[in-house]
Amino acid sequence: MQGLIEFLSTMPFWYWWALALVFLVIELMTGSTYFLWPAAAALVSGFFDLGPLDGAWQLQLIVFSVVTIALSIIAPPYVKPWLHKSQADHLTLNERGAQKVGRRVTVDAGFSNGAGKVRLGDTLWLAESENGENFADGAVVEITRAEGVKLYVKAI
Repeated sequence: MQGLIEFLSTMPFWYWWALALVFLVIELMTGSTYFLWPAAAALVSGFFDLGPLDGAWQLQLIVFSVVTIALSIIAPPYVKPWLHKSQADHLTLNERGAQKVGRRVTVDAGFSNGAGKVRLGDTLWLAESENGENFADGAVVEITRAEGVKLYVKAI
C-alpha cells in the first residue's frame, strides 16, 4: 500500500494523459461514448497536475472522479444526437431510387403522353411526368419519386 501511495504522489502529469489515451483507444474500439468521459477527465486531471495540484494525488483523484461523473451525466444528451446525426444522412443508403429524389435532370428524349427519357449522370432513365405534362428536349425537371427503373418528374 505504501508503494502505491508513493507512486501516486510522484506520478508525473503525463501519466494522466497516457491514461486518457488508453481510454480514447478503448472508446474508438467500442464506439459507446462511455469511455469518452473518463478520457476527458484524465486529460483535465493531467492539466491540474501540471499546476495547482502537483503532487496532491488525493485531489487529483477527486478531480478525476468528479469530472468523470459530471460529464457522464451532463454531456450525453448533447453528444449523442450529434453522433447519430451523421447516421440520419445515410437513411437512403440502400434505396438507390430514394437517393435520386429532389435531383434535377435534363430531358433527353422529349415527352409524349407524359412519358419520355431523362439523363441522370451518364445514364438515360425512363421517366414519367407526375401530372401528364410533356417536356421538350433539354428541359430541366426535378425527380419527385422513383419506382424500379422509372423516374417520376415535375417541372421546376
